[in-house]
Amino acid sequence: MKKIIYLITALSILSCGTTKTSVKNDQNSYYPISGIDTKFKYADSDSYVLHKDLNVTRMKNGKKYSVRQISYSWGKSTETMYRLDNGNVIYYDTKSNTENMIMPNEPQVGFKWQSTDKAWEYEIMDLDAELETPSEKYNGLLVMRATQITGRDQTKLTEYLNYYQKGTGKIASVGNGKLMTYRL
Repeated sequence: MKKIIYLITALSILSCGTTKTSVKNDQNSYYPISGIDTKFKYADSDSYVLHKDLNVTRMKNGKKYSVRQISYSWGKSTETMYRLDNGNVIYYDTKSNTENMIMPNEPQVGFKWQSTDKAWEYEIMDLDAELETPSEKYNGLLVMRATQITGRDQTKLTEYLNYYQKGTGKIASVGNGKLMTYRL
């Protein structure tokens, strides 16, 4: 009987611990590229978008990419490809057939870069921002401004503020001063 009580006590102690999924060493801390599935809700409707890691890699121009499926609640679906290069997150843009850095390895406020096709400019605006969404209040966020330069993507706004949390990834997007999408 004592053995059973000890066993139950030991199992209870072990199961009471909490775990937090952390970013693997081969990931960018603000933009994990694999192992995370996420649902974003549109703030002004019941629409949503799902980002699903397909646990698949694809070769493109001799480079290996992790593949995500992005599915929208209205039925549209697409695949996106990401890879790491010295800790920088690289996105393969199928519109221009080019690689673009989407998140630097060690972001610093004021750091700017452009997409390879010069259609978008990105800038790190803040590393300690706060943001409240309908699902949670966040602090310590990285804010990246994305500005459309050429008007190539006519269905998109000309400027977004994207919020990222270290170890988690994207939290929300703000456009025209209003919350557009947020992580559930």
